[in-house]
Amino acid sequence: MKDWGEVSEVYELINKDAFNRILENESEAQTRFDVIDRIVKDVLQWCYGQISVEKHTTGIRDGYIDYLLISGDTKIIIEAKKVGATFPSPTRRRKLKLTGTILGQGAINDALLQAEDYAKNIGAEIVVATNGNCWCFYPLNQNIPRDSIYATLLFPFERIEDAEELFNLFACHNVENDSLNLLDVSAPIVINKLHHILNDSDAKIGRNNIADHIMTAVDTAILSEALLENKEVLHKCYVSTENRTKYDNTLNMHLLSYKPDKIKPAQNIKKNKHKDEFSKHVEISKSGITPPVTLIIGSVGSGKSTYLKHFELIKGRKLLQNQKAHWIYIDLERLGKTGNPREFIYKSILDYLLEEHPNNPTDYKNVVEPAYEDDIRALARGPYGSLYTRNKDAFNDKVTEQISNDYKAVEPYVDKILKYLVKSHLCVIVIDNVDLYEDDELETTVFSEAISIAKKNRCNIFVSIRDTTYIKHRNDSIFNAYELKRFWIEPPSFREVLSKRLNYAQKVIEGESAVVNLYNGAHLKIDDLSVFFAIVQKSLLNEENGRFLEYLSDRNPRKGISYVQNFLSSAHIQADRAIKNYIEGDVNISFPFHEVFKGCMLSQWRYYKEQRSDALNIFDSQLSSQQLQLVRLYILQLMYYFSKTNNSAEVNSEDIIKVVSYFGISEDKILAILNLLLTHQMIVSNNNEVTSPIYSLTITGGYYLNDLCKRMVYIESILLDTNVFNSDLFKKLTSQTIAIDQEYGIVDRLYLRKERIETFMDYLIMVENTSINNVHIEHLKMIEEIKKAVLIECDNAINKAKRYY
Repeated sequence: MKDWGEVSEVYELINKDAFNRILENESEAQTRFDVIDRIVKDVLQWCYGQISVEKHTTGIRDGYIDYLLISGDTKIIIEAKKVGATFPSPTRRRKLKLTGTILGQGAINDALLQAEDYAKNIGAEIVVATNGNCWCFYPLNQNIPRDSIYATLLFPFERIEDAEELFNLFACHNVENDSLNLLDVSAPIVINKLHHILNDSDAKIGRNNIADHIMTAVDTAILSEALLENKEVLHKCYVSTENRTKYDNTLNMHLLSYKPDKIKPAQNIKKNKHKDEFSKHVEISKSGITPPVTLIIGSVGSGKSTYLKHFELIKGRKLLQNQKAHWIYIDLERLGKTGNPREFIYKSILDYLLEEHPNNPTDYKNVVEPAYEDDIRALARGPYGSLYTRNKDAFNDKVTEQISNDYKAVEPYVDKILKYLVKSHLCVIVIDNVDLYEDDELETTVFSEAISIAKKNRCNIFVSIRDTTYIKHRNDSIFNAYELKRFWIEPPSFREVLSKRLNYAQKVIEGESAVVNLYNGAHLKIDDLSVFFAIVQKSLLNEENGRFLEYLSDRNPRKGISYVQNFLSSAHIQADRAIKNYIEGDVNISFPFHEVFKGCMLSQWRYYKEQRSDALNIFDSQLSSQQLQLVRLYILQLMYYFSKTNNSAEVNSEDIIKVVSYFGISEDKILAILNLLLTHQMIVSNNNEVTSPIYSLTITGGYYLNDLCKRMVYIESILLDTNVFNSDLFKKLTSQTIAIDQEYGIVDRLYLRKERIETFMDYLIMVENTSINNVHIEHLKMIEEIKKAVLIECDNAINKAKRYY
């Protein structure tokens, strides 16, 4: 059976061949021939014997069934009408009431009634009416009154996701796998989101005019991959200071160590020391024995790879040279998810052995020949003894042939060389990114193969893994079978990481020129592009924007760098205007907070949707319930109360559930929200227990609660993707959104934006007053406070606009 990817091309052909013609005046038979037949047979893949056309039926209604599809016990009735029949136009609502104003009259109503009667005659379960463009269907249920049934509508030639949904439900092989059990006739959940009224809600704004001209600096100095490949960049950008704040005065909250309890015995690597704990470990390490497996453990983005590369190339370079050590670094990212770990590791070691190492050679004369010396003697004494005495050249050819065969097989050659090297050298196999693909089986296989190879050849083995991976596998036999030496690495200060990389980016691009198009259509010649990074530094390292990036990256510099990468290329920032003003003498110009937020969080999307943004909407728990809409917010608020004192900053999940359940929410849904907050690093769990986890609020969660949620740009972004259950308020928000879209005056537009925010906050206040009706959760109320703060920011924006416009 073909999958959706294969048959989607057929939809495009049908659309091109049929719907691009004028079919409205054609007959029902023509519509069936041009569209419906092809969908049923070519797309949904029903076979000849499963399709009955114009089958006569008697009973409730005497007539001819347009299509009867049969798959086992399942029967589907399709009533076909011509394209010009008065079927519904494309609507964003996927479900409509069968007896409502749209489906309860006209050609669609007649078609559905006719199909229902035919279905009852022959005992069919599914009723479908279609004019080719609109597909309306529902399961026939004798126990549900007709005026309570809601039918599903799909428009496969208007929305590609509808075409895929039709395929997922009605493709023959999907029906055989009970896909139609997913259909129901219940009323749709109300989804009133403002992005539904925007014609371009999924539009991209593209890249700013400067982006293409600065990519060399971004690739070289900003992205972490460049650090691992370039010693100079690594030296200039490496940060040894750690981010270990225990109390944040701005947020007034205690921050606990993110080092999980189960890793507490691991020794901390104090990177700012000239000779840290890891360096001492390498210094006393020896090969040729059976050394312990060394683990370098850290959270995602903590800089494990950067530290190992910095040690190899800079900090530990003299130490490794003095020991004449072979440091064989293997990055499992290059393996891919489907590669063979054993072959990849052996091939990586072979590649290292074939490289030039002037101070520690691995060439034929110095290593290969002496490594095979015993084998050569054995050949001379054994099968090639006579050849050895009669013809040395022929004997040497046989030796070369054997070495060549080992080389082609890889494993015997590598084993032979390593076993020779460990006699007089420290040989370290460093395995990085074991858990990059988050595949349990792959992680276990890589780990076991790496250890097996290292142990067989008596090399030292260093493995870099995430804390979560270690905790997950710590009781596996592969870990328990070996002595482990564990080190813990703390993430560096993100603001310092960013400062160093921006500094270097400025130097990389210094003196380069470019001509860019300005926002007004004119051209601007920039003699020195490094001025852009001067503006970026001033913008991203100031108190307001620097705190935003630092708090949202929260001990994960990699995440912070990805935000900055988004920002540097996004058209949400007016890069060309900023450079123009800078060149004209405004050396204090910087990007405002709202541009930084949008650039980082929205990247190249015009509007916010949670599913495609790193920003979380804490005003909608996505539970299809007004009563539970603000549970994300209240869990953060509850955690913040606990973080006020160091002794109570850790909260047991049972205590959270006990309080939050007063909203009328189940334990399963509370745990699901906690897992979501964990994923977005707003809370952290240090004990990683499945049955009774303990949580604490992170600096990210504290920032969302105390700062970000009171920002105008955040509220305006998330309100587009927040479900508004009150129809009257949604209509008001809709009219306000349309008015904003039609207003071009900056000051007048700001007034309208303030009015919309006020309406939205009034809705949230209404939700809060309805949701919090119990004394046990009264202290969690905070929407009034948020509204007051964001309206002050609106007023400030209006006053500023009045001065400048």
